[in-house]
Amino acid sequence: MYLLPPASSEKQAFGVNKPSLDRWHNRLGHPAAPIVQRVIRDFNLPFVQELNKHSVCDSCQQGKSHQLPYPKSTSISSHLLQLVFFDVWGPAPDSFGRYKYYVSFVDDFSKFTWVYLLKFKSEVFQKFHEFQKLVERLFDHKIIAMKTDWGGKYEKLHSFFSQVNITHLVSCPHAHQ
Repeated sequence: MYLLPPASSEKQAFGVNKPSLDRWHNRLGHPAAPIVQRVIRDFNLPFVQELNKHSVCDSCQQGKSHQLPYPKSTSISSHLLQLVFFDVWGPAPDSFGRYKYYVSFVDDFSKFTWVYLLKFKSEVFQKFHEFQKLVERLFDHKIIAMKTDWGGKYEKLHSFFSQVNITHLVSCPHAHQ
């Protein structure tokens, strides 16, 4: 690994410390643990034996990541229904009653969640109306903003939100955050 000067008649001393398995892992370019152990064994490399140490290499984890982390949200709701997250999930295998989808509404302030079961995606608009009537009557507040991904199921709702002065915020489609 390191180039040593050619052997000569002069006496020389080299200081050696035994690197840990983690250090060999880093030096060898972050291979899997069995590969590091095989290289150490095959080339008779010195190393420090660690007692049951199972560390996770941060560089390896970042290298396996498929996307950069999202920034932390600084948005804070100050009252109920100021911001409601809205998502549709499915299709799933048929459940009792033959429901294949569900729509969820999560209030940002209280984190209270409402879930409605759907047989068809086309029921989303109707379920939103049911939800809106329920919560606006229950809490005596109007919904201020709805946040959805920009999936096709929300296109009909977008124009409705404009008519009733609900701000429609959108996130990237298919982004789980």
